[in-house]
Amino acid sequence: MEKVIINAQPNPSLYDEPIAIKANGLKQESMYTFHSHVVIERDEAFECLAQYKSDSKGIIDLGNHASLGGSYTGIEPMGLFWAMKPATKNKYPFAVPERKLANQALDVTISAHEGALTSSLQTKAYKAICSVKIQRRFMAPGVTRTVVRDNGLHAFLFLPPGPGPFPGIITIDGLMPGTNEDKPALLASRGYAALGLPFYGIEGLPQDYENTCFKLEYFESALRYLQNHEKVDAERGIGLVTLCLGLHFGLAMATFLSGISCMIGINGPLSVLHNPMSYKGIKWSPHKTLKTVKRSSSTNAVLHRTWYNFPATYDEAKASTLEFYKKRDVAFMFVAALDDDAQASEYYVNVLERLLKESNHPVFRIDRYSGAGHVFKQPYMPHSPFMYNRIFGETLGFGGVTGPHSKAQEDSWKKQLGFLHKHLKLRRVNPAAKL
Repeated sequence: MEKVIINAQPNPSLYDEPIAIKANGLKQESMYTFHSHVVIERDEAFECLAQYKSDSKGIIDLGNHASLGGSYTGIEPMGLFWAMKPATKNKYPFAVPERKLANQALDVTISAHEGALTSSLQTKAYKAICSVKIQRRFMAPGVTRTVVRDNGLHAFLFLPPGPGPFPGIITIDGLMPGTNEDKPALLASRGYAALGLPFYGIEGLPQDYENTCFKLEYFESALRYLQNHEKVDAERGIGLVTLCLGLHFGLAMATFLSGISCMIGINGPLSVLHNPMSYKGIKWSPHKTLKTVKRSSSTNAVLHRTWYNFPATYDEAKASTLEFYKKRDVAFMFVAALDDDAQASEYYVNVLERLLKESNHPVFRIDRYSGAGHVFKQPYMPHSPFMYNRIFGETLGFGGVTGPHSKAQEDSWKKQLGFLHKHLKLRRVNPAAKL
């Protein structure tokens, strides 16, 4: 009998790249279960099960054969990745697929088992007939990672191989301390000088999120650092890619700072929510009028979006928003998940769209995704409808339905890369950026 082999190509690969998975040498017209497993951060594991039937040649090809049961159904070439869920053996029930250190690849193990299995292979010992280890990288060969400590700036710079200069991007995340390095690393792998910018929660930065007034001067120092770097083509302008609370910092940067050519904002607020923010003597108070918070009926998770009373009218919303829409030389892209339980993303993006249209802004796009939740990662990263937050000591609801959310991540990432390519790599501006 032919030896059973699982082929995965390309291997290794970048995490946002699709791969082809195919098993040969199986029994003809027989049921098998494919199991994927990976450990991401803090020994937190994710796994997925999918049931397939081999064809008349003893082959299962995930690109052509449909899953008949398990974590997903239908023809899903990358289902074993995006349909992963936190493993039952994890210390906390709702892990999030974070990647704090991008220079460490993820090793995903995919194994094949006879029969249609339904329970976690981490809790029961099912013998695999074959397996393959797939290395998923966030940094392409030659990409470098540098820890930046410069006049109070604490960041992580990823540079493509070669002399440059490269178009520059700053990424800013949301509420979780530090920064996830997966996005700036992948952007550097696509030819950008990408600076991952945390604003609290690591050494040298504020540790207490709730009692901190965030200074825009800190974000300005990151912008000037990148503009003056010898491998950054600042004449193109700098791009911003923001998520959650990082969106408002991005709006402030685009409004007040020079040398920014484009901004992407994903699932974030249009005004200060939790903390005051200041810049050159101007201070913005947080727009938060806390109500009795609602919780998920299934998990008792806190639904953050229910903490806020929103402006009663459009005029009130406009008055509480920075005048970013007057920056006609900045291209904007906003992404809203319509099943977001952490932020009222659809409300915010509706206001942002109206502001841009009423000002006749020349370059913007709005993307909305039904069934998508709050935590928008790169393609094929597992969906996180809930998260145990160690800061608050409770579970937070993020929303979303796994299938639509994962498709949204994949579609949006392609559009984000296209937007950045158009407004950074192909755009020539001269903001007198080398300061």
